[in-house]
Amino acid sequence: MKHTYFLVINLVIVFLTATSYCNAQIKETEAIEILQKIDNAVSNISTVVYKMDRKNKYFSKRDTIQETAICSLLIAPKDKFKAYNILDIEYKGAEGHTYGHRKYDGKKALWVTYFNLDSLNTGMPPDIYTKKREVRAIVQNYSNMLLQEYFSEKKPFMRYKASAGMIKIEEEVLNDEPVYILEIHYQDTEDYRDAVVKHYIRKSDYLPVAYYSTMKFENMEQYIYYEVEYLALNPDIPEEAFTVRDNENINAEERFKEFQRKATAVE
Repeated sequence: MKHTYFLVINLVIVFLTATSYCNAQIKETEAIEILQKIDNAVSNISTVVYKMDRKNKYFSKRDTIQETAICSLLIAPKDKFKAYNILDIEYKGAEGHTYGHRKYDGKKALWVTYFNLDSLNTGMPPDIYTKKREVRAIVQNYSNMLLQEYFSEKKPFMRYKASAGMIKIEEEVLNDEPVYILEIHYQDTEDYRDAVVKHYIRKSDYLPVAYYSTMKFENMEQYIYYEVEYLALNPDIPEEAFTVRDNENINAEERFKEFQRKATAVE
């Protein structure tokens, strides 16, 4: 059930009645302008380094999973995942406390996970995947950390243009920064109901800084919430930095220390 939240994206959009939002709703022309500015801001990104703090509660689970990642992306519009990536991730949940390193260059994928932080100095070699089907499966496993809500397609927000006047848009403050909150409701299906997505958009530059989604299935509820801290926008990262080499090894202790330094520096 881990990836069932992607179904939200594919549901037919049916917004609540306009009268439900009349007190908070901005003008339709301004809503369209906001959608366009978000798309422009996202499309201007060619490389990005960010921290993501993510909380997931899946249908079949009782516990909330907490993940923190530091990710570098090189946007590649023709690639299946729309970006090459380097990812360091820390996982905390009922199943334990782990650290992992991932990399993808469009052709190969690297994966290594340390299920015990005391084992970082063991020199465990990463797994390197070269077969197309395996590579796609590996990257799909952690694609929820790759901002695919914004990079998976061209102009992701202008698809809402025709219904812009029906989107609930409010102005609030998140982590001391003014944001727009775009709230979208989806039509119930035979399987899922009460599906809602919220995009938190920083007013200063129209970049996404948080995301929330929820839906219900029978008597179970699933939700996702993450926040993004941009560590570098359009930094000069050469494509070679994302290359996965067949004999690649990592210094897990040093990588984890650097991960912790970056993760705590932006708090």
